[in-house]
Amino acid sequence: MKKKYTAIVRKSKLEYVAICLELDVSARGEDLADVEKNLRTAIELYLSDIREYPETVVSPISIDEFIEFLRDTEPEWYKEPGEGLILRPLEVHEVPSYA
Repeated sequence: MKKKYTAIVRKSKLEYVAICLELDVSARGEDLADVEKNLRTAIELYLSDIREYPETVVSPISIDEFIEFLRDTEPEWYKEPGEGLILRPLEVHEVPSYA
């Protein structure tokens, strides 16, 4: 059975950006199909490099890097939360898993 990886895809101002949470690998694309294809390719290349160089340390994305990813890809419609609110919206339609 192939291992599955979780990806978060966000639309930035110019393009779609995706990140694999378990491997901390990212990709960009003009549309959802393009970013998915590019992320699959990036994951495959990364796993190939790991097989070639087993001393490579694989680690998931850190919380700080994930927060930076979310800030960098913040939707245009987002507005600062009202006074007294600390939660920020995260629009999630589907979180795909890639094998």
